[in-house]
Amino acid sequence: MHLALDRHALVDVVRDVAPMLVGGFVYPFHEMSTPQAELISKRLGYQKDSKAAVQEAKKLMAEAGHAGGIKNLTFLVRDAATFKLWSVAIQAMLKETLNIECNLKTVQISQWFEDAAAGNFDLGISAIVSSIMDPSDYFTAWYGKDGPQNYSNWTNPAFHDLARQIERETDDNRRKTMVRQAEDILEKDPPLLPVSYEKIYDAWHNKVRGQNPSTHFGIYDAERWDNGWLAS
Repeated sequence: MHLALDRHALVDVVRDVAPMLVGGFVYPFHEMSTPQAELISKRLGYQKDSKAAVQEAKKLMAEAGHAGGIKNLTFLVRDAATFKLWSVAIQAMLKETLNIECNLKTVQISQWFEDAAAGNFDLGISAIVSSIMDPSDYFTAWYGKDGPQNYSNWTNPAFHDLARQIERETDDNRRKTMVRQAEDILEKDPPLLPVSYEKIYDAWHNKVRGQNPSTHFGIYDAERWDNGWLAS
């Protein structure tokens, strides 16, 4: 399924609702990340031409005993504009490429988290968030064993060991190498299906003072106006 998603098309699907950026299991705009140009030009699942990725996906499905596809999967959708648009597109992509049939179940946000925590889904779509962009924060939250946003309950001992090393390593070059190693594990054994990342644009009037958008991380940081004021 990870290889069958046309992520460039998914970004386009919601272009009138929210600006998005193709990315994988590591933030695409962080210094530890695989450069986006490399991601979308070389890596299966992120290229604009998805033929090779779909071919590999069909091969993997056959090897797993599902050459004929899968039917009647429950697709848990969080009730928000982007997720509803994406769910319909993903439903069509999976049916067309791998003959995987999903039944969409759209629920309010509180119900989504309740069902997700209880495992009442086959597929689900919502947002995952972090406090900072460094992998030492979100590797544990998103992919860690019993992590608060690890809704698939994914475990991979090699990844977890590497994540602990990344948390303790102080040399940036060694950390970057280990992050890339962790990323390789995630690509081969996906704990989730990354869709895209929000590409936030900041704008303000020249009379607004005290704000430094270069330090913002995500939409919530941009709402912290403790040190902002209007010049006369």
